[in-house]
Amino acid sequence: MTDNLTIYKQIYPSQCNKIADLGYRSVLNIRPDAETETQPNSCDFVHATEDANLTYHHLPFDDERLSMKTIEQFASFYHSMPKPILMFCGTGARAKLLYQSALMQGLL
Repeated sequence: MTDNLTIYKQIYPSQCNKIADLGYRSVLNIRPDAETETQPNSCDFVHATEDANLTYHHLPFDDERLSMKTIEQFASFYHSMPKPILMFCGTGARAKLLYQSALMQGLL
């Protein structure tokens, strides 16, 4: 999306070292835990990102629960997290929606 933010589909904890090697400094997970049986949980990312020296935040939401509070929290994370940030969800669609919503509100 920008030099500071990449939006991507589901990543896995085993990829965190490679993500750091690619130059990312933060990971933002917006996927709710247990959305599918095969996805890793947020706690798995806490340890993997710590080991890779990445900042990590989890801001779970689904399309039906996108609220102004979620948009504002995303903007707060965006401004405070070291850049560049890799933000992900299941397919990348919700991440894109969240980013665009924050832009439309003038928060980024």
